[in-house]
Amino acid sequence: MAGSNSSSHRLLRARSLSPLALAFTVFCCVSGGPIGLEPLVAETGPLLALLLILVTPLVWAIPDALTSCELAPAIPVEGGYVVWVRRAMGPFAGFLNAWWTWLYTIVDAALYPVLFTSTLGHLLNYYFGNSILLDNELAHYAVSVCVVILFTYLNIRGTRIVGMASTAFALLIIAPFAVMSIVGLVRMALESKPFLPPGEIAPGELKQGLSAGLGIIMWNYLGWDALSTVAEEVDQPQKAYPRALLWGVPLVAAVYFFPTLVGVHYYPDAAQWQEGAWPNIARAVGGEWMAWGVIVASVVSPVALFTASLLASSRVPFVLAEERFLPRRLVDIHPKFGTPWLAILVCGGLYAILVYQKFGSLIQLNVVMYSAALCLETAALLVLRVKEPNLHRPFKIRGGWPVLILIFLLPVSMIGLLTALSIQEDGWQSLWLTGLALASAPVIYFVKQAYERSRRPASEN
Repeated sequence: MAGSNSSSHRLLRARSLSPLALAFTVFCCVSGGPIGLEPLVAETGPLLALLLILVTPLVWAIPDALTSCELAPAIPVEGGYVVWVRRAMGPFAGFLNAWWTWLYTIVDAALYPVLFTSTLGHLLNYYFGNSILLDNELAHYAVSVCVVILFTYLNIRGTRIVGMASTAFALLIIAPFAVMSIVGLVRMALESKPFLPPGEIAPGELKQGLSAGLGIIMWNYLGWDALSTVAEEVDQPQKAYPRALLWGVPLVAAVYFFPTLVGVHYYPDAAQWQEGAWPNIARAVGGEWMAWGVIVASVVSPVALFTASLLASSRVPFVLAEERFLPRRLVDIHPKFGTPWLAILVCGGLYAILVYQKFGSLIQLNVVMYSAALCLETAALLVLRVKEPNLHRPFKIRGGWPVLILIFLLPVSMIGLLTALSIQEDGWQSLWLTGLALASAPVIYFVKQAYERSRRPASEN
């Protein structure tokens, strides 16, 4: 990609994200802890929910993480996955990957300030009887915009600061759920309670549960490639990415599985597992003090997700601007902070506009858009093995072509299953918005190509 040699890249603050900070920032990009998993239990039942939490990383998260483990250290340049795909399959595929990813992150990241404000509103209402953030749309919007402004500024100030904040956020999220899990497991052992909920999954329940829960669990495990976009700002990327990703998958799975396992024993009514239920679940496990720890995690979780997502997604318009799909000014690097500040500012501005909207369930749209981009990235992994066999790969996936093909086929199969279940449940009309979003990328690309050809002198055409 042309941008990888751009003079503007020399102004980026290199090595500003340490390997440890990268690991915690990856955690915040993928997961805000088990907050958001509550509907999974309500939709699928406890046993299937626990099974999905354990199986999904094997067929969905690990292929993504392994792809990033190999390609991020091998091609450690700003733009990450966009550069991999373009280098393997050309500018059209690279643009599709960039546009689809940026589109889903715009919608996805804009949800987090709204979630923070809603969570804060529920807490104020529950403990102090103040419902202004729930009843007053202007107040709700104002607080959400303040969150966007604050953490957009934090991103402009530097990648190192975002890494430090993400480390603190991740620890604040993990700690209360780790304590809850330990206390609950000890109680269960002392009470001789079974460690798995009783019952079995009937075939009809399996199909219905998968239809309702697959999108939720896939959404909670996506994003392992996200921080490849800041590779030039990572210290020792050849070592940092494999460590962060290979430790990250089991960490996220554990943060999901053990609190849910403990929770379904002490809060057994699956119908009560709705968004915002974790403080009540924690209260049932360990009392009021444990509930307050989880409340802190519930407030921190959306800002952690937003901050890390903005760091990752803001480098996509930076790369698109280098390719002249967006205004060239977006490649400008802040002379003091060493960040693409205009690209970050544009993303922050879009989020500030979008937080006014009342979004319905956009999980399926996000998952399908992400999956389309992921298919291109895993295809790039295969193509580069053929096209550039001598590329230095500090981390190389073992197992040869059978493993590489499996890495490609597993996520493709997951998205095929999700799409088939969605069509069977809700009909083709359920996918019209997703189809429109996917189609926007090739339309924009070919319109731009036609426009550029029309501006060339006749002799060049």
